[in-house]
Amino acid sequence: MKRVIIVILVGLIACGPAFGWGREGHETIAKIAENHLKPSAKKKIEKYLGGYSIVHFAKWMDDYRHTPEYKFTTTWHTAPVDASLRYDEALLDPKKGNAIYGLEGAIKALENYKELPDSAVAVNIKYILHLVGDMHCPVHVGFSKSDFPEYRYSLKNKGKSYKMHGFWDGSPGFQRKGWSYEKYAEVVDNITPKQEKKIIKKGNLDHWGRDIIKNGHRAYAITDADKELTKLTAEESAEVLALADEMAMKAAYRLAYVLNEIFNK
Repeated sequence: MKRVIIVILVGLIACGPAFGWGREGHETIAKIAENHLKPSAKKKIEKYLGGYSIVHFAKWMDDYRHTPEYKFTTTWHTAPVDASLRYDEALLDPKKGNAIYGLEGAIKALENYKELPDSAVAVNIKYILHLVGDMHCPVHVGFSKSDFPEYRYSLKNKGKSYKMHGFWDGSPGFQRKGWSYEKYAEVVDNITPKQEKKIIKKGNLDHWGRDIIKNGHRAYAITDADKELTKLTAEESAEVLALADEMAMKAAYRLAYVLNEIFNK
């Protein structure tokens, strides 16, 4: 249980708005992760996904969360943490569930995936694909106002206010215009195997949690409340892009690690 929770915390605290956490963001993360799947794991996963790439289902949860069959997953895209960005099981609402609840359940279910119907394996893969990506965005962390009031603040773009969620999910002016997810993946996925191992830290999930905590606070330090986005300095803009690249990369490598751990056996 503790191991899985820390895996999830990895995703809870950091992302960036350079491409937004919409379809392009999720597909970019999935594409990089796909590049790092073991051949046997990739083959098994695609078999359960009807021959499709994991990229095809990266945003599946967003597309289906409003349907009657999957409405229960609506609250799975966020998770509650305290002011220190620590998850506490006491914060879990068992009637609704949250990101930790959803991802934990999916990982647990797939431990014995060979005993499950193909359809059950497929849906749990889709949960993991999306939730690991989602939870690398700070706006998907459920702070309380008293614990972390700056989480609630707005930013402005040409005088129009945007909630932080809108900013990190891809506010106007922070997209890399014209870039496909393939292009973004090509640019970001450029580290050595040694560096990748450092990011993953196999068997040391506590390290992931500490890294995420650090970058969660870093995300909010980039801009001030009510900041006019059109007046960001070159240094601030560079910080935004750097954080986006870094956390998209980490989300992807960690997603690949989780999938390889399950299916490369």
